[in-house]
Amino acid sequence: MPLFGLALVAAFPAAAETWAPGETIEKAAYADLTPEGLNAISALIPALLPSGIEIPETSAEGGYWCFNYAYGLYGAWVSIEVVNATITPGNGVLDITANLMVSLNDPSDTFQLYYELTCLDDTCDGYVDAFPVTVTTTMALEVVDDGAGNNVLDATIGAINVSYELVNDDIHLDNCSVGDIESVLDWFGLSLYDLILGQLDSYLQDAIADIGPTLEETIEDAFSSASINQELDLNGAVVQLSLQPSDVVITPAGVRVQMSGSMSGDASTCIGNNDPGGSLKTLSDAPAIGQVPSSIEGDYHVGLILSDDFTNQALYSLWRGGLLCYSLEPGGAFPLDTSILNVLTGSVFAELFPETQPLTLQTAPGAPPTTSFDGGHDIDVNLTDLGLELYTQLDGREAKIVTVALAGVVGVDLGFDNTTGELGVIVDLDANALTPSVVYNEFFPDANEAIVAGFSGAFGGIIDTVVGGLLDGLVFAVPSFSGIGLTALEAAPVGDNADWLGAFAWVGPTTYEAADGCGSEGCSSGCSGGCASSPGSVGLWPALGLLLLLRRRS
Repeated sequence: MPLFGLALVAAFPAAAETWAPGETIEKAAYADLTPEGLNAISALIPALLPSGIEIPETSAEGGYWCFNYAYGLYGAWVSIEVVNATITPGNGVLDITANLMVSLNDPSDTFQLYYELTCLDDTCDGYVDAFPVTVTTTMALEVVDDGAGNNVLDATIGAINVSYELVNDDIHLDNCSVGDIESVLDWFGLSLYDLILGQLDSYLQDAIADIGPTLEETIEDAFSSASINQELDLNGAVVQLSLQPSDVVITPAGVRVQMSGSMSGDASTCIGNNDPGGSLKTLSDAPAIGQVPSSIEGDYHVGLILSDDFTNQALYSLWRGGLLCYSLEPGGAFPLDTSILNVLTGSVFAELFPETQPLTLQTAPGAPPTTSFDGGHDIDVNLTDLGLELYTQLDGREAKIVTVALAGVVGVDLGFDNTTGELGVIVDLDANALTPSVVYNEFFPDANEAIVAGFSGAFGGIIDTVVGGLLDGLVFAVPSFSGIGLTALEAAPVGDNADWLGAFAWVGPTTYEAADGCGSEGCSSGCSGGCASSPGSVGLWPALGLLLLLRRRS
């Protein structure tokens, strides 16, 4: 290439990389579960184990030659008390341990042990003192296809091992000549004590094995709430949102589930030629589990780490689908006529419209919004070219009078109420944070500075009147599982470039009820991402697209 051509190439910066519309972002988000979080989840284990087991009546007989024996066990039941339980992340699996105290009947409600040896028979009343039992198993996690094209997290319990320390002194048999019979049975290589323990062991094994599927389902459900695959209609902008697990890694630092995500939809005609062809791509590594800023106090339990690539794609898809394309027509709640020109532009156009006539205010979204996490809010939504066009009749035709473009930041903060289980999305639409500039003014081009000054002074009132009420009440109910749920939540930017949003939560017993709507009428979108308590809401992360909700252009 000639030197002149090289100079031209060097003079222009390279175009920013983009994600194509609907392209899957493999590292869109991560869901982390720390060792402290696993300990919190282990609090579910006592509720999964039965507190008691009824042992059915059982009997057996045997012997050699003329020496025969028989026995029967009646009225036996087992009591189980969970002392503690732990779930510890290892290398590739979760190690699960439960320490129990187990007893068989008690002095006030004994079992009956009938035995017969040749021509002798008797019945004992018995019980077994509480003795320690240790249950150990493992759990493996993997991402699988559910058969419908969706990735889900699959948990598999390994072999369950039960060990205990029980001595003959713990077994009490009364009202029978058990000592003599035990000596005779010993000659056959048998023991009434072993017979009792054999019954206890088999039923205890069966009871504990039954918790495997329940614990698998509990872990799977805990992660499924972070998975979303649904079509959203946000004020007429129809998009398909997908966020689902793509990989899972277990290390001593915790469990990390990688989430792939995408957001796509048809392009609105109101975007015109403004589409840049995709959303901003800023690939970077996510922080490791436990790598949090100093503002996050204590050892968090659960972390949702969201990339700005995914939030940018979400905002781009909504922008491309026409979410920011609105038209405020005359006759609505807000009085739209040419008198507003005098308010917005400092009476610059008063001589053009000596008599008041209807006016239309129309948006012209020139560029998709982007997000950043290291500003004054949990999420800063950056607007760069949101045009506001004013139209009215002039000389017998519909004419564009002036276009003012807005640039600036709309702040979004997350607030969690641990008494109600509601997560509030607080939108700070501050007119002072938006800078106007005149991009079209055919009639009075020398008055642009006056227009900007007048617009800046009056725009706040318009925002409060037209937009303010639509941004109130963005509240979303967070689901709980078996009385365990979020007790606190904090957000902070993370990553070397502060381009990941970390939502760090603590888990424990809750006083609020489980979120209504898991298949109920209260939440049309099911339980993915929590159920919204405000009308028309569609889940936590999609709700961020509502922050500029106005009326859609007709």
